[in-house]
Amino acid sequence: MDPFALVSAVGTCYEYANWIIDFCQTWKNADEEVAERVNIIESCWAKTRLQVMLIQRTRPIMDAELLRVLDESLDILREKLTIAVAKLQNVQDNKSEIRPGFFGFRRRARGDKWALEKDTLDSVIRDLEDWQRRCDPSWFLIMRIANPVIDEELQKAEAAAEATPATSTITGRFGRGPPCPSPLSLAGGIRDALRRNGPHRSVFLPEMPLDTSAIPFSTAKTARKKTSSDHSTWYILDTLKFHPGPDTSAVTDDVRDLARKLKRADPFTFGLLSCVGAIRVFERVPQTKEKRLVGFELVLRAPGGVDAQALCSLRELLVKSADGGGAVPSLTRRVCLAQELAKSVSYMHTFDFVHKNICPESVLVNNSTNPDSPRNRRSSFLVGFGSFRSAGGGTRLLGDEAWERNIYRHPERQGENPSQKFKMQHDIYSLGVCLLEIGLWQSFVEHSDNGTPVAKFGKVCQDFVDNFIKEHQVAVGASQFGTSQFGIAFVFFKDYLVDLARVELPHRMGERYAEVVVACLTCLDTDSDGFGDLSDKAEYTDGITLGVRFLEVIHIRLDEIVL
Repeated sequence: MDPFALVSAVGTCYEYANWIIDFCQTWKNADEEVAERVNIIESCWAKTRLQVMLIQRTRPIMDAELLRVLDESLDILREKLTIAVAKLQNVQDNKSEIRPGFFGFRRRARGDKWALEKDTLDSVIRDLEDWQRRCDPSWFLIMRIANPVIDEELQKAEAAAEATPATSTITGRFGRGPPCPSPLSLAGGIRDALRRNGPHRSVFLPEMPLDTSAIPFSTAKTARKKTSSDHSTWYILDTLKFHPGPDTSAVTDDVRDLARKLKRADPFTFGLLSCVGAIRVFERVPQTKEKRLVGFELVLRAPGGVDAQALCSLRELLVKSADGGGAVPSLTRRVCLAQELAKSVSYMHTFDFVHKNICPESVLVNNSTNPDSPRNRRSSFLVGFGSFRSAGGGTRLLGDEAWERNIYRHPERQGENPSQKFKMQHDIYSLGVCLLEIGLWQSFVEHSDNGTPVAKFGKVCQDFVDNFIKEHQVAVGASQFGTSQFGIAFVFFKDYLVDLARVELPHRMGERYAEVVVACLTCLDTDSDGFGDLSDKAEYTDGITLGVRFLEVIHIRLDEIVL
């Protein structure tokens, strides 16, 4: 979009949005539910206005790819506001036709008479919220630009926002749930998290007495302090183990960096739990009785307004469905889980670290049936950071032979000695395996008993083994082809998953969903339509190029699935 077209688009957005706000002001004293919807529209636009303003002011220093995506978002916003104006004008025209003096709100009773207004306002709210969901990931990518102009413009925007306090108190749809932070506050948090130099408080916490409960099929645990004064506050403990060695100080630095970044995370915006700090875990060496560092516990805050005891792993939901102990979620629910997980991966890379362990065990899901749970808020969160590292940091080329973890790894990263250094695309591949599992709603891994570490093949893996034995004439029966022999077939597993996605997903989840899964699974192929032309240099210079491509190929296409 050329500068003149940008000015026109932004001007139109401001003009239409102001008309909408002015028009809705006439409904402020109306039916309580209508008035509440008007307040939501005002809050949505307050947030949107700040985002548009920052796009305008930072446009000259933006990466061309990021600028293109944001310009497209502004065009979409203009279209949505144009439609909103037309809908509200139609309501006004209909009311004029019904009877004179129809604006006498105080004389009207609640009920069906307000149906038209409520439906129209709900439609406007959906349009604004849909735009924000689409725009937010690319807007927050602006914070990755290593230019002091970003900090200067953020300060100006924050000063301008002081006159609009509603932006810092936006709540969940219809007021349920804790307040949402201002986008400027979140953006400033990302800038602080990415700033390597400067004063930082220590993130390491002393050992503390905690009551903990295991989350089945997850390395994370729920916890709360044993002291009666703070027994009601729930935390999530995420275990990070490592083998003691010469790189202990490097691991400690990485944990410090991760905890510092996660301190600035908002669970409902980013799908990443906010971090309180990290606790060092020691064990005594038998020979010397000396303590040595063997790991860390990340202390994460349970999401506000969510019952921590209702959190379960995605693996548990999958396994229960396979065992007949749980219902298969609706298509809408599965698409929502996929969208949320993809967004979590996107924001994780925005915070400049790679996960290295994305699988159903590392996804926590709010499985609460409480009718007072916040609506229109995300219900899944990414944890399981036991193998993470900073995106630009060193990689130790270490792995393991555990088949139940290797099936989520790209062939380049499987086994004890992976052939390639870890990069962001490897997380995208792991995301693709999880999206396939969500789409099929079949657990690739099952367990001999609830919560035991002994894993066994799920149906998809067993079918793969059967086909592998048949096609390659392996001199062993399927019943003797144990999990320890699965490694010899790894090189063929990726192609099997791609074929499975192409054949099974279209009629289960739709063509668009299937295309997204295939794009994830083939993201490192040289002929990949979405990612094949990206080089390592493009990824590690600033992380923006790959981030933009992820948004276009994965996030936006997933988000366009409406059921």
